[in-house]
Amino acid sequence: MRVLIVGGGKLGFNLARTLLEEGKEVRIIEIDRARCEELANELDIPIYCGDGTEVEALADAGISLCDTFIATTSRDECNLIACELAKSPFNVKKTVARVNNPKNISIMRKLGVDFTVSSTVLMAGVIEHEIDGAQVRFITDINNSDVVISEYTIPADWDKSGTTVMNLNLPENCLLVYVMREKEMMIPRGNTALYAGDEFIALTVGNASKKLRKIFDIQK
Repeated sequence: MRVLIVGGGKLGFNLARTLLEEGKEVRIIEIDRARCEELANELDIPIYCGDGTEVEALADAGISLCDTFIATTSRDECNLIACELAKSPFNVKKTVARVNNPKNISIMRKLGVDFTVSSTVLMAGVIEHEIDGAQVRFITDINNSDVVISEYTIPADWDKSGTTVMNLNLPENCLLVYVMREKEMMIPRGNTALYAGDEFIALTVGNASKKLRKIFDIQK
């Protein structure tokens, strides 16, 4: 896989180094000439000095040869413009943008960025699904969206122990994937009873996770 990264700061540098270790072909565009020299001394890859929001600079960096384009600058508007140019006129298959302000995530997606990465949102996810309660373990989200897969442990003092799934009034935007009881795994149905101590995997959308925690008395 050939990857072009716009932005040679700490994020772009570390990302390039990681991708190189994974055997990817990587090149970087960086606007600051002094930083380009530093990158050239530290990384054995093509480094291009130019503005990643300009068509000529992207063309000079060989974007037409790349499968994936990643914009990692500290300015969301630059990352958006760069990704839009990568899509048209260069038809890059996958574009990834760093998002510094989480409020810009939705507009980037609407304007065609394939994947967005926000350190703020990632940290919030850790707090929401890990720190708030040991009885919920965050597994992953779907394309940095509000669709989340988590593992839940039903508290030992749950007062609805033995209630069937159909009688729990689960939120609409929720799917129980499987239940683990001791060492036995089962696919939950409407008539499946859940008990204190059970562990289950659930896919939730939006605030369905909070509603799920309330049903199972999983407190923050």
